[in-house]
This record gives sequence, structure tokens and C-alpha cells, in this order.
Amino acid sequence: MRYWKGSIHLSASQDYPLLRQVLRSEHVTHSQLFEFMRFGCHERSRQSFAWRVRRLVRRGLVRQHQTKCFGGEPVYSLSRETALELQGLEEYCIVSTKTGEGDGTNDVLHAVELNNIHLSLLRAGVPARWIPTTEVRSINELTGFKYAKIYDAVVELRVNGGAKRFALEYERSRKAKIDYTQIAEETAAEERVSIILYLAANYDLLKFLTGEFRGYTRRVVFGLVREWHTRLLEMPVETPECSGWRPFLDLLT
Repeated sequence: MRYWKGSIHLSASQDYPLLRQVLRSEHVTHSQLFEFMRFGCHERSRQSFAWRVRRLVRRGLVRQHQTKCFGGEPVYSLSRETALELQGLEEYCIVSTKTGEGDGTNDVLHAVELNNIHLSLLRAGVPARWIPTTEVRSINELTGFKYAKIYDAVVELRVNGGAKRFALEYERSRKAKIDYTQIAEETAAEERVSIILYLAANYDLLKFLTGEFRGYTRRVVFGLVREWHTRLLEMPVETPECSGWRPFLDLLT
């Protein structure tokens, strides 16, 4: 058994899974974290969960942020010390050397909305393995089996009896034009995934992205995040080469 900070005992069945989920999410709301714990069969009681989180926050293992977003719901991240401890327990991550206290609002919003994308899969009961950006970053920086870029997530699932892997990028706002040119060039050589799915926050951004990737042969497709939440793998997507819509699942098979 391990003891941290003032001899606090950490449960292997509940505390460690919670800490690992916060690490993988980077930022996660209170309600999202409870859902992740419930789907992982680590927690059933909201009361017990709330006590556990308060205890970890009080001991300094988890940081709590109050924001004006999400109806004032608390958002959690890990202290650097906790992340380093998990890294030593075979968690796939690269702990930042930054000494600053947290990220900007846009990073928090992006992480929380990406959690919702993941949770939609879990709520629908889709059998899939979600590889978070922390693990993708570790693979790219520490191994020879690199992805073309550090994606927001990589999703592995079985389609018609075969294994499929696709990369997922969530775009809630536009990057500088030069960034997309470089990204398009990098992903054109991607070999580790069968397709790259860009989920855009709105239709105008989707059309902008489609135009930025036009002319590159790699299979990159674009869809609206609201369609993902309602239709998941059946969502309509568009490719840079064709303005028509096709079900995402058709492109995976």
C-alpha cells in the first residue's frame, strides 16, 4: 500500500482510478468525473464520490478550479506532484516541466468538451478503447511508433469483426492558417490510423477546415460535434475532395 501527504491511504479500487482519470482528462468537471467513475465501475454513490473528491482536494492531490462556465460547477486537474507520482506507477504520460498554475480558459473548455465527446461513446455502450492525448504524447515523445501529430485522442474499436483505429481532433475555434497547412502536410503521411476525424463546433468552422485540407490525399473527414453526440459512428461527415455527406461508419469499413 502507498501513503501520500500526511499518511493518506489511497484505495487501489477507487482513489487511483479517479486520479488517473483526472490526469487523462487534464481538466474535468465534477459531474463528468462521477460519470467516468460510474462507467468504470469504481463508484456508484454520488455522496461517496463527493467525499472522496473533497478529501483528495483537501490533501492537495487534486486541484479544484472555480469557473464562471458550466453553471459554476467545479473543474478538477492534478497537481504536478500527483502527476509525477502516477508517472512512476506506469501511467502513460509526459508531465510538463512548466511551473505555472494551470492553463488558460480555452484549454479548460477544450478539455471539458472533449470529455463530453468521450462520454457520448460510453453512454451509448460503444465498445471502444479511448487513448487520451496524454498517452499519444507519451508514444510520440518516447517511442519509435509515432503518430503524425499529437491528436486529441485515438479511438480503437471493432467494426464488422475487424479492428479499426481512428484519430480524433476537436476544433472549437480556428487556429492560424499556417498551423493547418503544417497539419495537413503532417497528416498526409499518417500510417497508424485508418482515418482522421475532425469534429467542428459549428458549420462555418467545418467548411473552413474542409477548405484548408483540400488537395491532400490523406483520409481526413469533418463533421459537427452535435452530430457526434446524437448519431456517433453514423454521423454524416464530409471529405476535402467531395462536398457530399457520408456516414462516418461507411468510411471505417
